[in-house]
Amino acid sequence: MKLDQDGLSKTIGERIVSSENGRARMELPVLPPVLNPGGFLHGGALATLVDSAGTVAIMSAASNPDHKPGVTTDLNISYLAPTKDGVVTADARAIKVGRTLAFAEVEVRRADGTVVATGRITKFMG
Repeated sequence: MKLDQDGLSKTIGERIVSSENGRARMELPVLPPVLNPGGFLHGGALATLVDSAGTVAIMSAASNPDHKPGVTTDLNISYLAPTKDGVVTADARAIKVGRTLAFAEVEVRRADGTVVATGRITKFMG
């Protein structure tokens, strides 16, 4: 999948580590372009990572043989811990991929294992 080579994914530096069987892992380096004015990882960059990882998980699900990304209709993020540097890793799991809607859960962690954010994504697959 080429999600990590174009557009916003390329701009913020996120990349796909793995994707198969409705699961995906992505990484985002915590560098100056994705920091907020306080010097922490920006919530918008985290939301983008959650959206991207959830999308890749949905695209890799067996029930999505055409690898359709769908269109995000709902995105929920819970921010749990700040991050100033290093790399954060998003682990995503497609919960259900149907003909009309798809759902995924995502957990983002720092290298030390601290959960930075959790999220859920709903996609319209129409």
